[in-house]
Amino acid sequence: MKILQISPQVPVPPTDGGKLSIWGNTVNLSKRGHKIDFVCYLKHSNYEESYKMLSNYCTPYLLKVKTDNSLWGAIINLFSRVPYNASKYKRKVLLKFIRNYFSKNEVDIVQVEHLHMGWIVDEIRKLSNAKIVLRQQNLETLIMKRFYERQKNLFLKYFAKIQYKKFLKFEPYICSKFDKVIMISTADEAKLKKLNPSINSTTIPSGVNANLLNVKRGKEIPFSLIHIGSMDWYPNFYGLQWFLEKVYPRVVEKFPESKLFIYGGGDTSKLKITDEIKQNINIVGFIDDLWEEISDKSLAIVPLKIGGGIRIKILEMLAAGQIILTTSIGSEGIELEDGKNALIANSAEEFNEKITEFFNNKFNLDEMRNEGKNLIRKNYTWDKIALRFENEYKKLVKVL
Repeated sequence: MKILQISPQVPVPPTDGGKLSIWGNTVNLSKRGHKIDFVCYLKHSNYEESYKMLSNYCTPYLLKVKTDNSLWGAIINLFSRVPYNASKYKRKVLLKFIRNYFSKNEVDIVQVEHLHMGWIVDEIRKLSNAKIVLRQQNLETLIMKRFYERQKNLFLKYFAKIQYKKFLKFEPYICSKFDKVIMISTADEAKLKKLNPSINSTTIPSGVNANLLNVKRGKEIPFSLIHIGSMDWYPNFYGLQWFLEKVYPRVVEKFPESKLFIYGGGDTSKLKITDEIKQNINIVGFIDDLWEEISDKSLAIVPLKIGGGIRIKILEMLAAGQIILTTSIGSEGIELEDGKNALIANSAEEFNEKITEFFNNKFNLDEMRNEGKNLIRKNYTWDKIALRFENEYKKLVKVL
């Protein structure tokens, strides 16, 4: 099949969950023999490096568009029915590209990545008979709802509430325009169907590189914790800040030798770290070989309080044999079972209890690692995920 993939960002290098999901799809559908044309907003990426990496698996078209937030843009958006996080992606340069592209090309499938790019569906309908699919990485309505409910700044809370109400109408409306909406988790799909039962949807999770199943564990550093995630994504920042304030001081009090290693890009300078725990934290930042770096660390924390979709970093860490402590929100969309293949806690008290039990060797870690790897082998390797996408597309275009 010939596929036109439309993305709000360059997915290379694949350094976060959103990029990993887009890139994994492109690479593995290409490996299955499908021809992919890939158009995206360049944002702040390097044109030449991005073009070179993408060219190995698709024909790239990189549009020089930035989608940074702006105070003025947010103020103007108060008078729009479209949520701000979606409106800033509506650009004439993409319209121009689409019109020119379909004057010269025919495709079987148009795969639109993220709700933010969903506005283009009406223009594509005018120009092509291709089946149009929306790949949803998150249920944006749910993320905005959780952000609004937990926001303490009164101005931001008011703005977020307005945005949430916009998403309540906008998201199901846009999704209803597509031939198929492919959600990343069954939990998100169920919530979307409640908003509009007529939407033609299914769930296909993101995948992980099967090579991670072969990562070797090193000799573990006792009482070591890790957090992985970009601080540019607010749910990561919020969750880590909560952990630093509500949980980690008590961990350090009980286990003075404990060390928390923080990995990932973004601005960590805004994290509030008190003197009582400062010596027990090592902010490493972004590194190239993450898996070798964390192979000797004991426990990964994913203290998400806000979010939607599926946490790809959890899938990857399970594949690599890392023990994970996360929340119910962090486990959404993944078949995690507390004490079997992961540890799950929600309150500060529960987090402290689980970490204490972990450091006191109360869990069978080898068994938990094996269960985590088996879960990935069964459901989440990219060869299986790409095949599921291919089968959905064959149904849409009626290819036997």
